[in-house]
Amino acid sequence: MFPDGIRRALGPVLRTVANTAVEKVVAPPLQPAARAVTNFAVSSFERGTSPRVVLNPPPVVVQAPPVDLAPRSPPNVQGDGKLGAGDWLNVTSSDGVYLRPGPSAESGQSILFGAGTKLKVVAPPDNTAAVQGEFVHVQDARGNQGWVRAANAGEMSADELKKYRAAHHQTDAADKYQGVYVNQFDAEKQVGGDGSNANCGPTSTLMAMLKQGLVIPSIPGITHNGTSGADVQAVRYWGNRVSDTGSDGVMTTDANETVYSLTTENSQFTGFQDVKNAVTAARGSWAKVAANSESIQKAIGSGMSVVISGDFLEPKRAPEGTAPALVGPGNVLYLDSNQDGAPDMVDGEPMIDWKEKADTWERGGGAGAHLVAVVGVTPEGNFIVCDPAVEVRTPIEVSPEELDAFMRGNAGAIGIYDPTPGPRSGA
Repeated sequence: MFPDGIRRALGPVLRTVANTAVEKVVAPPLQPAARAVTNFAVSSFERGTSPRVVLNPPPVVVQAPPVDLAPRSPPNVQGDGKLGAGDWLNVTSSDGVYLRPGPSAESGQSILFGAGTKLKVVAPPDNTAAVQGEFVHVQDARGNQGWVRAANAGEMSADELKKYRAAHHQTDAADKYQGVYVNQFDAEKQVGGDGSNANCGPTSTLMAMLKQGLVIPSIPGITHNGTSGADVQAVRYWGNRVSDTGSDGVMTTDANETVYSLTTENSQFTGFQDVKNAVTAARGSWAKVAANSESIQKAIGSGMSVVISGDFLEPKRAPEGTAPALVGPGNVLYLDSNQDGAPDMVDGEPMIDWKEKADTWERGGGAGAHLVAVVGVTPEGNFIVCDPAVEVRTPIEVSPEELDAFMRGNAGAIGIYDPTPGPRSGA
């Protein structure tokens, strides 16, 4: 043991030696902590309570993060010549290519895709490889999945795909709304129909309600089979039953059972009052919206989805020199199919000669007068439209001018929103 005087005399010396040692052997980031330890030890020695002082602390070992040596597949790139999930193919064979249930010619045949059909490579349901031998697993625009021979369907280049999507108004912004999209023809097949119908109103109303989180009640007496088709039929039922039970999509059998009435009643049109009825049944709210792109943009901005009416057809205008008998009010041209100088007649009225509009998006399913759902607006001011009849079966992005062109001649709009209760306009 050292006398108190010696301990106090040695204290400064030990402190200097210790701090010098810290500067030499300890990494700079750890030096403040090391100095604190040595100073405490020297102070304890000066008071006679010194523990053993280690002036050469062991180096601090920093554990390196584990290295993940698992192989990583490079991201899939359209047009790189390597087929993978997400790639788009174009059927190149003039004979087309069959969709098959398995990756072999012996598995059978179902749909024949003609030359020019666009197919998307998707993972099989069992999550095995999308390319197996000569076959690749694909999905068509209607959601049908299966295997096709890869040699008959070449991968599209990135530029080809870009042009194809642009021609069909498909964009990344519109793709984000795929979760609310429903095709009116495919939906009817899900409940046993043939896929030929006039369900644009119920389907567009359903998509607008899905965007708002509204749920349409099931049809009393019919078990819901869990499909969008059952929801479309429920919208038709709750929308039309008040005004016309002959178009509500159901009928009662001789055994007093409620069943779908698809062939006849689904061919009946629905209107905005039917939309209001269905929204009310889903405990949602509705409001009048002026039928122009500016008002619809404001309604979307306020949180609504908007169902609008429009038309892909418009009357032809009579050119100069047309026989007076073929010219109707507003210079409308009447149809003269046999070119006898007299208009074709139906129910005693002259038939108008119609043409497709050239300044809106392409129509699908032979639609003329039509209802669609507008569910979003892009930062650039374009509209995300869910048209239940478009061939590509995806939401599309259209300009304000194209939206106004669609509404020309058959304009109407109604906003749908949640929660309930909320203000309602009109009757």
